[in-house]
Amino acid sequence: MDTAGTTAGWLSFFVTAVGLGSLITQASSIQDQLDPYRNSRTLEHLGTWIKHQPKKAWFLLSQPPPVGPVIYARLVDGFCGSNTIGVSRLPSEKPGKATWTAVLAIFHELRPTAIDPSDTQLSKSSIRCSNIQAEGNDKIDDSRPTDIEVGVVLPHHESWDSLQKCPLTRLNSTTCIIISRTTLITILALCNSRIMFRYSDASGHRASYASYCGHFYIDWPIAAPAVAYFHPHDSHSRSTDVYPAMFCVRVDRCVQMMAGVIASPDRKTFQCAFPGRKPPGTWILVHQHRGFPGAHGSRHLYNMMGGKVYEVDFCLARQLDGESPPNALELHLPSTEKGSQVLMIVPEGEQKVLEQALDCLPWSSLSWSIHRGLRDILVAYAKPTMDKFRRNLAERIQKFIKENPQQLEGHGWAPEFVQGAMPTLAASSVMAGSGNSGDSVRVVTDAASLLSARAPAELDETTFWRETRHGLDGDFWLSANAIVALTKCFVLEWSVDFDYQMYHDLPPEILFR
Repeated sequence: MDTAGTTAGWLSFFVTAVGLGSLITQASSIQDQLDPYRNSRTLEHLGTWIKHQPKKAWFLLSQPPPVGPVIYARLVDGFCGSNTIGVSRLPSEKPGKATWTAVLAIFHELRPTAIDPSDTQLSKSSIRCSNIQAEGNDKIDDSRPTDIEVGVVLPHHESWDSLQKCPLTRLNSTTCIIISRTTLITILALCNSRIMFRYSDASGHRASYASYCGHFYIDWPIAAPAVAYFHPHDSHSRSTDVYPAMFCVRVDRCVQMMAGVIASPDRKTFQCAFPGRKPPGTWILVHQHRGFPGAHGSRHLYNMMGGKVYEVDFCLARQLDGESPPNALELHLPSTEKGSQVLMIVPEGEQKVLEQALDCLPWSSLSWSIHRGLRDILVAYAKPTMDKFRRNLAERIQKFIKENPQQLEGHGWAPEFVQGAMPTLAASSVMAGSGNSGDSVRVVTDAASLLSARAPAELDETTFWRETRHGLDGDFWLSANAIVALTKCFVLEWSVDFDYQMYHDLPPEILFR
């Protein structure tokens, strides 16, 4: 009797357990089907960010929402706290369908490490940079000395691991992170973006930006949130790319050039902003000490980015009434109307300001997304000198590449490219006078930096425009100072216009899909 009762009790317990297990399984399956984030928790959607997702607690019926990174970028904050980052044209690993994972796969966190100045052979995981943001700093320290440093690229699975995380925001059947418009504009500047398409009407706003790293799209329908998304290039592959995988960009310098501000390396000796493009007519350039707060246009963007507007001088473009001052220079510039030009009168004192601005142009491996008024004025002022020394610079760079291929190969350039097309491509790019190719700019700038044999921290300021160039002929043997100065002007010629007032088209917060 006891045996039968025990058996019956165990059998009843077994049947109950099986039944409860079946119910729990069915409930879990139903709960999974009802999960609004079901398609956003997968490796396909999140890429490597799948490892950061919270685990479901055993006592909870529903899963916590998936999380993503808190991405922020401004002049004073850098990109997520780093002023200098590594950028690659292609994602370092396959990103997820969430396009913010692709952005984090083309931007790379660097760990700064001091190196021997005489060491020109860097490991494949390193990038030679200047002004690298020290680990642990939340803000950019303008007073910190600029030493020779190397940025060691963190492995992709570690890069940006320290970013703060927050729940993803649902948008229809997908999820997004929330970024500010200043963050989006900064990201566009870091990627050397230019406008391809912009359309606004009663139905909303749409825009497309092509960049060195891919395409950005913005869609803001009426009565709906603004959405941005990014697609990396599908026309390139790592197996056929002959360029170094990564290069360095500095957030503060990219934002300043976009806002039309040029500053000396110490950010104190010289800071000057430039006016925007003007309607047809005769204008005169007037330097105003600490005049940027009274300017219109890029001042608002510079304020939004955290820049100290009150510390910046301003070159005001004022319509000319009367005669030109003695010894003034006439510059013919593009105007806001197609087919018409602006006659810009530059007095003798303002010519000195333009020369110092050219000497203080920041060094960059890639062309700028630039304030067009700054570009118009400086390119027009520098053109006679550039044309005089252009062939000289092209021949020097071409000869250096042919005679020193091992130095370029040590920087990551493919040997077959260095020993083949690279010398001619570099010379042709310099001789062209203008263009729209980030690859060509990278070829010239890397060769020129090696030719000059200058430390990265010494590339941001020269004396060529203020002192050396006067009285020289075109066959002058170019010094390192001249090579750096002319190469920075070459980058200026190849930079692309960027609408610094695009913030008017965007709300303060944007969903990054």
